[in-house]
Amino acid sequence: MATLTEASVVARKAIKWGAIGFVGITILWYIGVAALDYYKLLNPPPLPPAGASFGVLSELNFPASKDRPKMSLELPTGVIPAFPDRMRVYWAPTKRSGFADADTAVDTATALGFLFKPFQPTETDYIWTNQDQLSSKLEMNIISGHFVLSRQWQNNPALATMGNFQSDKQVITETENYIKRIGLLNDDAVGVEKVTYLKNDAAKLVSALSLSDADFVQLDLFRKNIDEIDPNSKTKEIKASYPFYRTDPSKGLIRVVVSGSKIQSEKVVYMDYEYTNIDYAKNSTYPVKTGEEAWDELSGGGGFVTPIGPRSGEVKIRRVFLGYYDSNENQKYAMPIFVFLGDQGFTAYVSAVRNEWIEKK
Repeated sequence: MATLTEASVVARKAIKWGAIGFVGITILWYIGVAALDYYKLLNPPPLPPAGASFGVLSELNFPASKDRPKMSLELPTGVIPAFPDRMRVYWAPTKRSGFADADTAVDTATALGFLFKPFQPTETDYIWTNQDQLSSKLEMNIISGHFVLSRQWQNNPALATMGNFQSDKQVITETENYIKRIGLLNDDAVGVEKVTYLKNDAAKLVSALSLSDADFVQLDLFRKNIDEIDPNSKTKEIKASYPFYRTDPSKGLIRVVVSGSKIQSEKVVYMDYEYTNIDYAKNSTYPVKTGEEAWDELSGGGGFVTPIGPRSGEVKIRRVFLGYYDSNENQKYAMPIFVFLGDQGFTAYVSAVRNEWIEKK
């Protein structure tokens, strides 16, 4: 029969080895969990198929572009980056003709300072004129709501001497506040602005070197980026941000040229308004091409080369990324594009959605 001392020794050994075993099992469990997480990181489960709930999409309405330079890739890493295999397409409802179009157009014209009855060259195009010193004119398509406001500032040469602008921020704030007051500034057209300094040169506006040298300032308002939020991030971390690019990438959805006058009817001497609505809540994912496929399409004569930058000779492309196309016209969908940027302002686009999801014409 074991003595009390022998039993005590056995108990201590059992406790000792039991504790060692527990610690070992715990360590192995954590190592196993870490290994499994690392394996999932390297081999994530496949994503579900893209939704494509809008069905087959209309082809992007790129304008015809005949002339283009010889292009070659010279990217920072030497290779085209890897891109996601799907992107969201957003509903951008096309405006239809309605009974209220004329009333809405008249309200907009009134807010812009045009109070008299318009001339109607067609059922959808209205033209207002003011018999003022600057021969103010407003041309509008009453269905799309797009318009061009122009004033002949040359009729009052003093306007070219009032350019006492304080800062870019001041110009942006005052101009955006004005557009907001007349009910034409949507939230997604605020936040991406480009300021261009202009000066009078023989009654024509040309580029100025600085704000202090400017007689007028041109402000372009672009649609702000679509940010993709990481669904697993508690802090709503942005994992990707996709900019909008227009047919002319240098021109905003809204372009305004302002003088230094304090009189509102003399301050805005030009406005080109081409805003279109996008319903960001109504969207669906679509499979997209690889970067290599997009490059093959562009270098093979496809896609669209924008009017800025060289149209002949040779150009090196320095960046390739995904964005969205902001058409000059009302569009049914806001669709992703590959953007190719190169030397001397070269900019080109290729539709990103895979061809099997694009309607054949």
